[in-house]
Amino acid sequence: MSVLIIEDNVSLATLVSMFLTGEGIANDVVHNGFEGLSKLSEQRYDVLVTDIRLPKISGMEIFEKSKQLYPDMPVIIMTAFGNIPDAVAAMRSGAYDYITKPFENEDLLNTIRKAIEVSSIRRENSRLKQYMRESNMPRMAGSSPAFRAMLKLAETVAPTDAPVLVLGESGTGKELAARYIHAKSSRSDKQFVAVNCAAIPEQLFESELFGHRKGSFTGAERDYKGKIAEAEGGTLFLDEIGEMPPSVQVKLLRFLQESEIQPVGSALPVKIDTRVVAATNKDLKEMSETGSFREDLFYRLNVFPVEVPPLAQRREDISELVELFSRKYGSKVTFSKEAVAKLANARWKGNIRELENTVYRLCILKGQGEVAENDIKADNADIVSCMNMHLPEDGLDLEEMEKTIISRALAKFGGNKSRTAKYLNIPRHVLLYRLEKYGME
Repeated sequence: MSVLIIEDNVSLATLVSMFLTGEGIANDVVHNGFEGLSKLSEQRYDVLVTDIRLPKISGMEIFEKSKQLYPDMPVIIMTAFGNIPDAVAAMRSGAYDYITKPFENEDLLNTIRKAIEVSSIRRENSRLKQYMRESNMPRMAGSSPAFRAMLKLAETVAPTDAPVLVLGESGTGKELAARYIHAKSSRSDKQFVAVNCAAIPEQLFESELFGHRKGSFTGAERDYKGKIAEAEGGTLFLDEIGEMPPSVQVKLLRFLQESEIQPVGSALPVKIDTRVVAATNKDLKEMSETGSFREDLFYRLNVFPVEVPPLAQRREDISELVELFSRKYGSKVTFSKEAVAKLANARWKGNIRELENTVYRLCILKGQGEVAENDIKADNADIVSCMNMHLPEDGLDLEEMEKTIISRALAKFGGNKSRTAKYLNIPRHVLLYRLEKYGME
């Protein structure tokens, strides 16, 4: 426990310091604002106690600067009776409490002890938030120049609220880059909501994104706040933004400009604080020139483009990626140097997604032990051989195949639906829909 006391009345400051020392509370005393700021720059205290009226720099200025240095440090304002309005103003700005001179030592002690408890709780909350940020941080594997350059751009734009357009070929990891930007931002403790623009029917797009009011259309049996509002305070990720219908593009543009949405069936707009990160593997500039994508929306989204390099430009990262995926899918499986070299020299049209699927398949086939060079077939990129399937001449029952896969995945995780959905790489609500559809509840 440590307290900094800033008081220009030397006798009072000395008495307060002696009293706190006697109560087992370590403290430092200075007699003007400059000395106080110097002390604060040297170390962090649990609590700051400052007079509101000080020579050279006022207690209010000290308070404002202390907030910038240590946002979680409680500040107690000491004030004469006639200066109470100043102390109240400080509390409205975030000061913890104030105490009026002359005061009883016990009153000051109780206020300081409560402030120390608050300081401890705030620090613990900060540690937990930092832990959560680190836990949610996507694993970004790679050290190639192209990949590091992309990460540098992502880290530069992350702390801002600017829209980001993530570009790159299919399978390069654009959503992972978007999650990394979110995790590095001040919004990291809020929602990251992903929307695949290619998966939403055009007639439902506006409602899905902006929400709707009950009774606004047939089937609207309740209010729905929409994905933008769901991501309030956080990040909305619009994947495959090039597939967004023109009628919705104009509404998205208005949201980006005004930070407000108007749900379907609502008469009034609603202010929303949501950051937008979009992604595409298409040439939006060319689409805007041909009229298939709004030019003004393109320029609004393209404030800060971040391009994710294809795997062909970062082959030196493949060994690290193979290690990452093998730990993820086969903890008892390793890859020989020759096997890794063969994978590094292969042609990956599907980029990281294809490499990950290949490593997954090899881990399943091997079970345990070392994957050798001969275990890797030349046609690893072919989806049929990747799944090791034989296609019968008289056709397949796709529905039965899906039911079998879901059933086996459920069994693998002891019926845990959340882990099963994650394993199948689908949202939990999609898995629940499938279970209900196939009567597998």
